[in-house]
Parts: sequence; structure tokens; C-alpha cells
Amino acid sequence: MKHLKMALLLIPVATLLCVGSCGKKEEKAKTDETVAGSEKKGADTETSSLKDIAMEARGIVSVDEELAGVREMMETAGFMIKSYEGFPAQEVGRKGRMLVYTDKGAKRSGGVVFFKKTGPTVAQCWHWHFKDMVPDAVTNVEMNGDGLWDVQVASNDGQVINLIQDDSFTLTAADRSDWIAMNGTSSEPVSEDAAMWKCFDGDTTSAWQSSTGPDDDAFLELDVPFGVKDGMLVLQTLASNQPSRCTVYADGKQLQVIDLEPKAARQITHLDGAAKGAKTIRLVFNSGQGQGNLVSVAEVTLK
Repeated sequence: MKHLKMALLLIPVATLLCVGSCGKKEEKAKTDETVAGSEKKGADTETSSLKDIAMEARGIVSVDEELAGVREMMETAGFMIKSYEGFPAQEVGRKGRMLVYTDKGAKRSGGVVFFKKTGPTVAQCWHWHFKDMVPDAVTNVEMNGDGLWDVQVASNDGQVINLIQDDSFTLTAADRSDWIAMNGTSSEPVSEDAAMWKCFDGDTTSAWQSSTGPDDDAFLELDVPFGVKDGMLVLQTLASNQPSRCTVYADGKQLQVIDLEPKAARQITHLDGAAKGAKTIRLVFNSGQGQGNLVSVAEVTLK
């Protein structure tokens, strides 16, 4: 009987000990689970961050996040985006982007557009359009040892086009808001330093320069693959060799004649409504303002 009482007395003590120790074990298990959860969350965050870095390094970026509405604009015009990837920028503090687009079905034509990203802002810089080639891939190369990135465009049928920076384009051009292609055609420039691409380099001290005559027009012909939108034409003229007049043709039809002022200035013209949607704009210039037969145009934009 004495032994039975002692056994009964031991039961509550053991129970209390169990409750205390079991409670500590459960609390420790919960703590361990919380720590493990936070460590896992931290690991997930770190992994996510590393993935972002890796994606940036591989050049994987989202065109729909960075260029809202561009996909719709291109598809409406009969084109589709093939790729949108990171690309080396020529300027410190900026990142580059290169977009490749083709006609639907990738059978006839396409283009390449270089963008510059500063913080959250992505702006177009240079646009090449190819009427008889479907671009497939773009590579940055250094072809002539001048320290500037050149661009190599490969087509889906094995063609390769090498584009030399500061020979036919520049990656340091001013940001643009229009979508004209910068590799159109023009009348013969007076020198290599006065080539058509100088109209798009963002430098108002350089210019395309050509001569006019009884049998020859001085002209710029611009490809607008996604069609003219607002019809706002801006011509930057210089202090010399100013054209006196510009005749505008849209898709081969004469649209209007613009009288230009004899001064160095941005001269803005809102084109006739018939220009909207046009895929080709030809600008024919009359001889300079009493300064011989040369005409110069420093910059051209067309929205």
C-alpha cells in the first residue's frame, strides 16, 4: 500500500515534468520551423536576386514591361517581334537594348532597333529597316579597332551585314520618339562626312549635304515601316546652305510644298492628313537661300 501511494504521488510529478519538457520541445520545434522558414525565405530572395542578375547578364529582358505598346504597334503594321535583348551601350551609365523584328511569317523584311536605358526610361536611338532581308540575330563586334562597338546583323538565310559605327551610324545619338528608319536613301552627299546618317546623329553641328541642279534633285527618302503617326515633320537647318523649299511625297504621291525660313532653326511642319499611315516619305529640297546649289539638313524627325 505504501508503495502504491508513492507511485501515485510520482505520476503528477512526472506529468508536470513531461508537460514542461514537452512544451519546451514544441516551442523549440516551432522556433526552429520559424527560423528555417525565414532562412528559406531569405534564400528564396537571394536566389531571386541572383536570377535577376543572371537574367540581366544573359540579356533576358521584357519588351512588354520596358516598351509598353510597341508590340501592338508593330503587329498592327504587319510585323512581329523576334527578340529583345540586352546589348552593350556606348555611354557610361546607360544600358543598351536591341530589338529584332520581322514581317509576319519572317519571309520578306524586318528591322533592328537599338535602345538606350537610363534608370527606368528606355528610349529609341537607332533604327535600321531591311526591305529585302529578314534579320535573325544581332551581335556587337569591334571591326576596325577604334574602340567603338560595331553591329553585325545576320539574316535567316545566311546573309551578314556589317555596320561600322561612326561610318553609317552612332550609338550615342540623341534619344528619339519617332520610328523612321535611319538607313534610307538620299541624293549623292558632297562627302563621306556629309552622309545621310548625319541627319540622325543628334549633333546639330553636323549635317547631310547634297547639291541640286537642273537635272538632279537633292532628296532624302525615309522608310517608315510602321506608318506615319502624327504627321509632324521637323527639319533642323544650319546657318549656311539652307534649302529654300521642301516638297513632300508620301508613298510616291506629292503631298505638299513647304517654304523654309532662311535661318538656323528647328522648322516644324504638320503634314497634310494624307501623310498618316504612309510607309515612305521623300523630301525633295530646292537650292539654298542664295548660297549656290548646296543644301544642308542637320536633323530630321518625323512622327
